[in-house]
Amino acid sequence: MKKITLLSCLISCAVFLFAQKNATTLSAEDKIFGLSKVWKEADKNFVFFDHIPSLNWDQAYQEYIPKVLATQNTYEYYKVLQKFCSLLNDGHTRVIVPWELRKTLEVAPALKTELIDSKVIITEIQNDTLKEAGITIGMEIVEINGKAVHQHALQNIKPYVFYSTKQDMEVQVYEYNLLLGPIDQPLVIKSKNGKVFTISRKLKKNTKEDPIFEFKVLQDGIGYLKITRFWGENFETEFDSIYPQIGNTTKLIIDVSENQGGNSNNSHYVLSHFVQKPFETSRWKTLMYMPAYASWGYNTQWQDNNGDLVQPVDAALRYTKPVLVLMSEKTYSAAEDFVSAFLNTGIGKVIGRSSAGTTGNPIGFALPGNGGFQICSKRDYMANGKEFVGFGIEPSQVVKKTTDKNHLLNAALESFK
Repeated sequence: MKKITLLSCLISCAVFLFAQKNATTLSAEDKIFGLSKVWKEADKNFVFFDHIPSLNWDQAYQEYIPKVLATQNTYEYYKVLQKFCSLLNDGHTRVIVPWELRKTLEVAPALKTELIDSKVIITEIQNDTLKEAGITIGMEIVEINGKAVHQHALQNIKPYVFYSTKQDMEVQVYEYNLLLGPIDQPLVIKSKNGKVFTISRKLKKNTKEDPIFEFKVLQDGIGYLKITRFWGENFETEFDSIYPQIGNTTKLIIDVSENQGGNSNNSHYVLSHFVQKPFETSRWKTLMYMPAYASWGYNTQWQDNNGDLVQPVDAALRYTKPVLVLMSEKTYSAAEDFVSAFLNTGIGKVIGRSSAGTTGNPIGFALPGNGGFQICSKRDYMANGKEFVGFGIEPSQVVKKTTDKNHLLNAALESFK
């Protein structure tokens, strides 16, 4: 059975919803309907309620009725819905603010940050104006808009993002969402040395989308293949075009440490080139609701499914030399499916840090005001039965995160010695 897992920021809701004109206000009836829709569909389809035993979903729904009714505009309404949905603690279950609002109210400046050793560090500068102003890579941010950086993160960001694990929370909060704000409102940051910088969110970002594949040959003929995502109309064709070069290497490092997912079939296609025998992908299960069973007081029923059995490519095409995989807390969704299957093959080590711990197939729904939401309806676990959603896949060898962008690669090269 084919499985598709989605990038955290891709939504299974119909894209046309985001292109429609957003309503500036919603009626009380619309607000109640939207909240009720999220509650009902999660109650029926969500597959991880056992991960949050302290949550009374019905009680939470009742508590949020006055909260959504008190909202003053559509954006505020959606932020309340996000807080409600975030109670489910799942990275593939989320409420999506309408695009017409996000493009003006949730805009990132030309900077990127990461949380490293509990410090918020600038890791990328995307406009030379900021460099000229004295902002540098490696600079620590201690305040944002007059608040201590962690206070800002916990109060203004964390309640509205979606994650399944602590490590994914840190990525979602401190890297992907920390600096978002209205396009007309400058971002004010204070560095550890006391300098204050006021940054316009209107500055153009001098970036472009990373290619799906990056391949190069390192010392001693060791190949390095970075895969940034597992989606794209020409995914297999692009992989096939570089595969002959991979075949000429002495060993291979496959880097999915910043891969945010896509189509798990693409991940299995890649892996089929590096194995000598068929391998099983992640197992999965989903809910089966039987009204008669409910009337008899039976427990929740599950349909349990084996993973797919993936065949290796023809013997003449197989890569038979040593392979290892790099992963991190940013290894997400279909990239985790890749790591899960790789570990099941037993052909090599996984080096890095525990993965995000979130995968599965969401069901998408529309909401009043041209936004949407998705509910994770498929529960994946490893072929040996071990759960990893809500925990993360553990590496064979742990590598501590540092400011050195090559720290994982260097660990892999050392492991090959």
